[in-house]
Amino acid sequence: MTDRKEQKHYNTGIMNKLRDKMPVIIIIVIVAFLATIVFEWGMNLLGLREDRMLFAKVNGEEVTYQQFEQAVEQQAMQMRQQNNGKDIDDAQMQQIREQVWNGIVTQTITKQAIKKYGITVSDKEILDWIMNRPDQLPDPIKRNFVDSTGVFRTDMYQQAIGMKSKEATQFWNQVENYLREVLLSEKLQAVLTSGVRVTEADVLQKYKDDKIFANISYTSLDMGMVTDTNLNNPSNDELKKYYDDHKEDFKVDESVKFKYVVFSDAATLEDSAATKKLLEVLLKDFKTAGVEDSSLIRLVNENSIAPYNDAFQKPNSFGTDAIKFLFSAKPGDVSDIIIGNDGYKVLRFIDSKEGEDTYVNASHILVNFGTDTVAAKKKAEDILKRVKAGEDINALAQQLSDEPSAKTQRGDLGWFGKGAMVKEFEDASFNAKDGEIVGPVKTQFGFHIIQVKGKSKKEFKVAEIKKTVTAGARTKDIAKKKAESFYLDVDKGGNIDTLAKQLNLVCTTTPDVLKDGFIPGAGQNKKLMKLALDSKAGKVFEPVKMQGGYGVYKLVDKTPAGYRNFDSIKTTMVKPKVVEKKKFAVLKQMATDLKAKIQNNDIKSLGNLTPPSTVENADSVSVSKPAPKIGQDYAVTDAIFSMKQGEISQPVKGTRGYYLIQLNSVTPFNNDDFLKSYNEIRNSLLTQKKQAIVQEWLQKMQNEADIIDNRDRFFN
Repeated sequence: MTDRKEQKHYNTGIMNKLRDKMPVIIIIVIVAFLATIVFEWGMNLLGLREDRMLFAKVNGEEVTYQQFEQAVEQQAMQMRQQNNGKDIDDAQMQQIREQVWNGIVTQTITKQAIKKYGITVSDKEILDWIMNRPDQLPDPIKRNFVDSTGVFRTDMYQQAIGMKSKEATQFWNQVENYLREVLLSEKLQAVLTSGVRVTEADVLQKYKDDKIFANISYTSLDMGMVTDTNLNNPSNDELKKYYDDHKEDFKVDESVKFKYVVFSDAATLEDSAATKKLLEVLLKDFKTAGVEDSSLIRLVNENSIAPYNDAFQKPNSFGTDAIKFLFSAKPGDVSDIIIGNDGYKVLRFIDSKEGEDTYVNASHILVNFGTDTVAAKKKAEDILKRVKAGEDINALAQQLSDEPSAKTQRGDLGWFGKGAMVKEFEDASFNAKDGEIVGPVKTQFGFHIIQVKGKSKKEFKVAEIKKTVTAGARTKDIAKKKAESFYLDVDKGGNIDTLAKQLNLVCTTTPDVLKDGFIPGAGQNKKLMKLALDSKAGKVFEPVKMQGGYGVYKLVDKTPAGYRNFDSIKTTMVKPKVVEKKKFAVLKQMATDLKAKIQNNDIKSLGNLTPPSTVENADSVSVSKPAPKIGQDYAVTDAIFSMKQGEISQPVKGTRGYYLIQLNSVTPFNNDDFLKSYNEIRNSLLTQKKQAIVQEWLQKMQNEADIIDNRDRFFN
């Protein structure tokens, strides 16, 4: 009987685990081959179509609004869980929508390719994986059968396989669907990468890049060593010749240029008042809710942007107003509403205890050294006398302190512990008595007058409801309507600059934006870019929702694909190239002359010159791990590993200048280690090549896809 009860309890435990973990398995798989094969998020592929506006199509396959929104909400829910219940702002939601959209496009394209290539997965393949290779199952499935130490429990897995309950059946159906998608993905990847090969030469080169190390001595010559100012003023003929000789460097795709005005939907005083009012409504329950019955914990978790924290917190965890309340409060006391940089908050004092660390509360006045240290010290001494005579240090700090934040913080440093301040300041503060005024204390920043206002080891346990002030629906609606009105005025022929100025708004001109580039303010808005490329200069576009508000964009210029005009770029783009070329020629000659001065085939002899030339040493240099002061410069590493031991190079042109390099030693090739590492290196290279092939294929398919995207009609 006991064994039956234990078995029943064991089975119930497994079922509870499966039920709790069900959202992990109830997913639709998006095919991808970049970092992982699948992403986990939900989408209703069986959503029924309605007679309504088309949301989107990818190569003729419809995507419904319901499908999209369900996936977005699933992603948003996961983000809230990761952020301890903190709500999602507009910018984050916009980012989620973009990620989900890209996932849907990727999924649709890959599913269409799977169908095109006739790729299928049989039930037998899935059953074989489940029954015979559980240790090779994907982590989203395996983690449902791990114990508290993270170890996969085969006995728990086998027990679950034999269960016939409704929950177990649903769970294993979802596992089968999941594995089917994974196998389809792997088979598609195999088709796309069937021709990928890794040669022995590839493996050998990778081994050498990672495992062959050199010890070098070198001297570098950079642009700063070229002092001839005449080189900075090339003639127009020189600029034109360089432009003609390097015309391909100045080839550009079609681009557009906008003017735009932003109508902010940031929180207003009205939103602040609403947030404060909401806290006032919560105050009554906040004062009476209990810790013992968890009602206080629930109240905080349901209403605060941060969850309830049961730990004792140190004084430096709180702002000035909060800590003032806590030092005078009794258990159960509730603070007034406190306005901080991070929003509105109200605290309830639960308990306090003596901790191990001492914290100091201090205010200070800083006098910078300036150009006269003696005068600065005299000024600090005069201030010290005034504070000791009874003048308020915070009022004087606001008037006299050179600290940047003194005007707003009035010299108040709050509570701080050991390690928060520079040593001299810390020593003076911690060695002073409570209430003592000390100084002038000299630090790297100047002279300080310090008043210690308190010392404590107290730590506090509090309940806190904190809310950030966010824009409400009314604020957002007003911003949107203002943007729409402005759009209509500009569209009717109004001058965008003049109209913006009348509203005390800034009209900004973007640089040239390429097809796949970021539009200032709007980000990588493919819809706006497509409209711009299909329109003539002068076109005004309906308000675009952007981070921080709504933007009204006007297309002011279009540049066709071709070569940049010489006159428009000769100063900004061509001239720097010509000057650089001239300076590199000078550096090469300097390096050639310097090499001739090397004595006894020892590059270190350059240090004996007058003035001496700096010679650096670098050890354990490889292609994969270059010399720290040189950085990843393949011309340099190619030169290093093409030399013989003891050889000094000819002048080597790098990305930042010229180098003279002497190879002191190089590790010999270890054939045994190479053979031992061969398979691992080959498999790594093969995976990299396959991922690159699939990524290129996916990008090509996305670029060529016939996509109808009407998302902007559904979201403001």
